[in-house]
Amino acid sequence: MRLLVIFLFLFSSSLLALDGMKNSVVQIATTHKEYDYESPWAPPTTERTGGSGFIIEGNRIVTNAHVVKDASFIEVRSASSREWHEAHVKVVGHDCDLAILELDDPSFFQGKTPLAFGESLLHQQEEVAVHGFPMGGRELSVTKGIVSRVELGNYAHSGAHLLVSQIDAPINPGNSGGPVLSEGKVVGVVHQVFFIGQNIGYMIPIPVIKHFMEEVEKEEYLGFPDNAFKVQPIRNPAMRAYYGIEEKGGLLIVDVPDNHFLSEALKPGDILLTLDGHEIDAYGWVELEEMGISLPFQYLVMMKHFGDMIEIEILREGERVQVTSCIDPSRKGRPLVKQEFDKAPTYFVMGGLVFQPLVQNYLRHLDVDQSLGFIDLFYDWFRGRVEKDRDEVVVLSRILDDIVNVGYQHLEKKIVDSVNGQKVRNLQHLIEIFEALEDEYFVIVTRDGVEIILDRKEVMERNPKILNRYFINHDRSRELR
Repeated sequence: MRLLVIFLFLFSSSLLALDGMKNSVVQIATTHKEYDYESPWAPPTTERTGGSGFIIEGNRIVTNAHVVKDASFIEVRSASSREWHEAHVKVVGHDCDLAILELDDPSFFQGKTPLAFGESLLHQQEEVAVHGFPMGGRELSVTKGIVSRVELGNYAHSGAHLLVSQIDAPINPGNSGGPVLSEGKVVGVVHQVFFIGQNIGYMIPIPVIKHFMEEVEKEEYLGFPDNAFKVQPIRNPAMRAYYGIEEKGGLLIVDVPDNHFLSEALKPGDILLTLDGHEIDAYGWVELEEMGISLPFQYLVMMKHFGDMIEIEILREGERVQVTSCIDPSRKGRPLVKQEFDKAPTYFVMGGLVFQPLVQNYLRHLDVDQSLGFIDLFYDWFRGRVEKDRDEVVVLSRILDDIVNVGYQHLEKKIVDSVNGQKVRNLQHLIEIFEALEDEYFVIVTRDGVEIILDRKEVMERNPKILNRYFINHDRSRELR
């Protein structure tokens, strides 16, 4: 009888726990905007998509950034209710694919227990349970599996290279943003899946979540520091002898961008030996005893907060040198061709010529067959870098037919090098050049040497007519007005 009572108690406790979980996990419906980078002035189309999230303390909901990106309207509901409530984004970290939602109606959170985060990183073969609202039904779904591996990997939403945990619990569209639980605590957030293989899903692990939550508590979200500098492993004996390296590890610093926070601390030719006391082996890995795992040294940099200090030991011209540097938020080392979120495309129209900054969003809108003819655009995506005289690539994306630009209509997808002999730094600079010129002609030269010469007065006269003909309300996007 006593055993039966204990069994019934445990059974009822499990039901209560499951019921509490249903109230803590939410379904998210987002109406998001889809912009046309071929016609950047056009109003966006809208599409309704779904995802998952979960309640945490402070009447807040955690989900993926990609679930709510470019959102014009967001609704949430709990698993135990059919009623939808409007929500809005409070904080978003596109780099780590995490976001915090809030609701104006606090009654939504009444009777719901916020979930707590786990304290440490889960390791291989530890069991997990994925909660969310994937395709295939309307009710809360729970799948189970184990952690398959932990490593640095690419986040599909932002392209950032951060810590990820692979899990084999089945994940499907709609699971994004849902909690991954172990022993009743959140140990990860579902964010992407690899459909080509079998049960290859990924969650954002606790260290990344904690970093994000620490940023949330600040007035401004600054994100994760970027490892923009390039290194080369030194494993060849001759190369090690050439640089006078007696230690077991060490990496050759190949390049550090001018706009990176370590550009003054590190120089090409330096040998990177340690970061914050962690020795770097010849493969570029460090032992993280507190986590019980080995990872590439970049992990130590990316898990810093902007404003933190970092201790570096290098070998410079045969001498060991200790360097202390600040992770300066004004020098993030961001790439020349960035990805944009939560904003309309930027553009400027002059004489039917449409100019846009080169961003990853624009490149992703190109047809694969068509894009093969524009290798320059993709070169800057992968190899371009911010310099003192250029912090943005300006593209002549298309030409709207008019008598003023006759003979040039076939030109498109050209990188602008100069206007009337002045090198173009960015789109704002290009506009300033156009508006300041009093020459008889505009002379635009592209990177591949093509010249476009237009009569300045005729362009100024025809421009309003061109805008009207192509139903363009403004000659430039809102942020440029």
